Amino acid sequence: MSKSDIPAQPAGPSAADTARINGLIAHLENELDNIPADAPGAQDLRDEIAALKESLQLPEFDSYRIAGSLHGIRGILEKGKQTVVGEIAHDSTLLLDISRMLGL
Repeated sequence: MSKSDIPAQPAGPSAADTARINGLIAHLENELDNIPADAPGAQDLRDEIAALKESLQLPEFDSYRIAGSLHGIRGILEKGKQTVVGEIAHDSTLLLDISRMLGL
């Protein structure tokens, strides 16, 4: 497999999208603050959000790592649908918005 066979990663979000993405992540964190800290999945969700924020701060845009974090967050929300953590996902399009702005 040559380098030309490997799909190129997106260049990363624009400055405007980065600001909006940070706002959406903050909104997700605020939603998480409204549930008990010991709720099933709450700490896992906090950890995935922290991983996403860390990935977005890297000097080089890493779409694979960011997509992994978004997938992890989505998985926790799906797994916890019947719990308090799942309530965050009911009317939330945050992950879709973030993914779209990142070109993922």
